[in-house]
Amino acid sequence: MKGTILHTPKNISFAKRIVKCLPQAIAKRLPAEISVVSVSTAESRVLNCRYLKKDKATNVLSFRYSDEYGEILVCPAVIRAEAKAQGHSFEYQMTWMIVHGMLHLSGVHHEQSALAEKKFSRVEQEILEQFRNGPPRHHHRR
Repeated sequence: MKGTILHTPKNISFAKRIVKCLPQAIAKRLPAEISVVSVSTAESRVLNCRYLKKDKATNVLSFRYSDEYGEILVCPAVIRAEAKAQGHSFEYQMTWMIVHGMLHLSGVHHEQSALAEKKFSRVEQEILEQFRNGPPRHHHRR
């Protein structure tokens, strides 16, 4: 994989912010370490064809290799085009795709049925809303 691994302190803190917004039941099922890797349109197309049998570049692919390690592959060119088409900022769309990848890494999927797709979308939107507003604060009673 020739992609760029996004393991800079800024990107790590960004990913940790996303994880803090995940429902606890989802967050605890994530691999211990997750790499977010940026891939080209050509790489995205090859991988999407190989693993999902779809001959086109895609926005995000997720691979869970073990309980210890998973990978989210993002294609910035596809994500940028989708953001523009949907009237979103690139940053919002990228966050959405990383959330999407994290849900898949935790074992949540949307491909089984229309109902599963609806539930998946609702969870995504709740996480994105929380991310936009900041993670919930846990108040301790005295």
